[in-house]
Amino acid sequence: MSEICYRNEFKHEISQKNKVVLTSRLRKVLKHDENSVGNSYSIRSLYFDTIYDDAYWDKEDGRSYREKFRIRYYNNDASFIRLEKKVKDGAVGYKQSACITKEMADQLIQKKYDCLADASHPLLQEFYAKCKSQCMEPKVIITYEREAFAYGPGNTRITLDFDMHASTQISSFFHDGRIGIREPGIDCVLEVKFDNYLPGWIQSLVQTEETNSTSHSKYAIGRHLNQI
Repeated sequence: MSEICYRNEFKHEISQKNKVVLTSRLRKVLKHDENSVGNSYSIRSLYFDTIYDDAYWDKEDGRSYREKFRIRYYNNDASFIRLEKKVKDGAVGYKQSACITKEMADQLIQKKYDCLADASHPLLQEFYAKCKSQCMEPKVIITYEREAFAYGPGNTRITLDFDMHASTQISSFFHDGRIGIREPGIDCVLEVKFDNYLPGWIQSLVQTEETNSTSHSKYAIGRHLNQI
């Protein structure tokens, strides 16, 4: 498993007007990240939780340490799928990932976790053990668009996420197009992520009229939209 790298992450909910202003500004000085097709790309994730919804309630109760598991692919391309573990620990967090096949993903969707019984990757081993011991199961699909920019110093990434939909029709994970309920009232979520420091000019670049930070959780919102 790759070495754990703690990162800072700040989120802001912004209006459509400020999204347009900000993307125009960012495109002039920063490069899009490697996943981009044109200006943006689609992301689809399937989140797992215990039968008691521990990950959901850890977020709702504001626990300092939280973790959640998901499988994810991009741009409707099921040839590249990752299992990811995302951890939040106080003000910082980290993410670990391992590639899986579509056949394995199909098995996980059906809660047939023994497909990971002989996995060699430590993250797949951990997920398999927790599925068995904590009765993990797929809970909600989150689909959205992202425009992302990268800057080397500070390992800085700036992302703008929009048009989020959530569905509990788990069998639709590999269906094309938008599925589920659209998130109401939120035009865009700006996220700024970096390792040890954020370059000052980047900090100035992402300033908008809307300065209030948010703990916006796609997983928790997706559960709310589908009435948990």
